[in-house]
Amino acid sequence: MHNISFHVKQGETVAFVGHTGSGKSSIMNLLFRFYDPQKGKIEIDSINTMNLTRQQVRKHIGIVLQDPFIFTGTILSNITLNDPAITREQAIDALKAVGADEFIEKLPKKYDEPVRENGTEFSTGQRQLLSFARALAFNPAILILDEATANIDTETEGLIQEAMNVLSKGRTTLIIAHRLSTIQHADQIFVLERGKIVEKGQHQELLDHRGIYFEMYEMQQGAKRSKRLIV
Repeated sequence: MHNISFHVKQGETVAFVGHTGSGKSSIMNLLFRFYDPQKGKIEIDSINTMNLTRQQVRKHIGIVLQDPFIFTGTILSNITLNDPAITREQAIDALKAVGADEFIEKLPKKYDEPVRENGTEFSTGQRQLLSFARALAFNPAILILDEATANIDTETEGLIQEAMNVLSKGRTTLIIAHRLSTIQHADQIFVLERGKIVEKGQHQELLDHRGIYFEMYEMQQGAKRSKRLIV
């Protein structure tokens, strides 16, 4: 990372986009303190994160990954992670809020349905909804969505987008985005290249600028059109 500086207000949704190796995941690794900056500082509510323990930093941050991990147990235990602070009612409310009840209600044991490791009995979209509900149940102040829509088919994309809107409401949300169609609502979009922020703005501003973001968007729209023609 080189001379990167940005400010995210409470409750804002910001997105980071860029080609592989541009530095998107490095920003998230620094926020989670998987490693610390050699220069500069990261502040949350004006407190330098280096003055906090890693546990204190991570306590207030939730993350949804590209490939969510599903544990052996039940649907409910995958939401509560057996934390007594999360009640059954809270877990079910979180599942309903993200729309996961649509497929859970059809299962024989519903919310107590047994789940195998990695959740192989569920589709990619269904596993992602479970991970969204898990994040919602723990109610973090800061939410990180790390390529959370990258592997989602276009049929599920609408449902996932709706769940993302529910999840990010009222909390500070940082999105590492692959599909630019999912971040058009973001308050700020940062375009990264080789460890630097090279463009920033809102979706339409960046399209009007006709730079790297515009090229990425056009490429994705072209790929969508090609798929429709093949079908």
